[in-house]
Amino acid sequence: MVSSGKAIISRHQLPDFLIIGTGKSGTTSVDNYLKQHPGVFISPLKEPNFFGYELNQPSDFEGTPQIHHYNNSVTNIEDYVELFAGAEDHQVKGETSNTYMYHKNAPDRILHYAADVKIIAILRQPAERLYSRYLHLARENRVPTVQFSDCLDPTTVWWQRNDLIKEGYYGRHLSRYFEIFPKSQIKVFLFEDLRQDSEKMMKDIFRFIGVDPDFKVDFSVEYNQSGFIKNKAFDKVIGQNSWVKKALKKILPQRWYNALKHNSTTQKQLNQFRNKNLQRPSLDPSLKSEISHSIYKEDIKLLESLIARDLSKWYA
Repeated sequence: MVSSGKAIISRHQLPDFLIIGTGKSGTTSVDNYLKQHPGVFISPLKEPNFFGYELNQPSDFEGTPQIHHYNNSVTNIEDYVELFAGAEDHQVKGETSNTYMYHKNAPDRILHYAADVKIIAILRQPAERLYSRYLHLARENRVPTVQFSDCLDPTTVWWQRNDLIKEGYYGRHLSRYFEIFPKSQIKVFLFEDLRQDSEKMMKDIFRFIGVDPDFKVDFSVEYNQSGFIKNKAFDKVIGQNSWVKKALKKILPQRWYNALKHNSTTQKQLNQFRNKNLQRPSLDPSLKSEISHSIYKEDIKLLESLIARDLSKWYA
């Protein structure tokens, strides 16, 4: 039992595993692959961010862009455990919140509520991740600055927001987890693992969280692709924030909407249309090299020592 103010929470009500990030590293795909497994229950809300924001108040973010993110997160324990109320007794429960990677409160709050929880991190070469984040924000018409190369300037917003330069300090962030959790409870994968052998990586995850590793996953859907929108009128009909999606969410019962949203055939067709409407210019190799060396090289070396993997190709 864990006490949190007025609520008494049992360990059984809380997740058995967490995917703590990072953004633009395949976490959305893995979250959806896990949903296919009959032995796994995934929170219907991706990124509830509870362990990161629980100790905060709205006044902490008043007047900042982060207030919107805070308001769309789950910030009390009663609402958080309700996310897992639909799990069956035989299922292991989990959720994905990329903010747990960098929120300073997250490791301690996770330890407070679920000291035995399994922790999964998926990491991408940091310059590539940063560029993918830029393309993601371009898709939403929210780029930090027009030029991606502005990220080299420490006086810009690129260095102020958690989801930009700061999120890429994986070694620094993960050190806080390795300091308070046993290594046996932390599993770190690379984006390359997912790209090169998705089946093997998912088997490893299934073994780690304690479910049948031989379950066959449908890998045919490409999730959460990023890029500049080619046709904005078309995007308003089929895009991530389309009027059709908003209308269906309003008129359909939540159960029906979730069933439609997670239907693999619907997802496959919709994502194919969306991806064709995206333009994804390549990251300039010299700029990638400069970001990797001048910003992230020392942190990558720290990460190497934490996870015992050779990452020299990330900065070579």
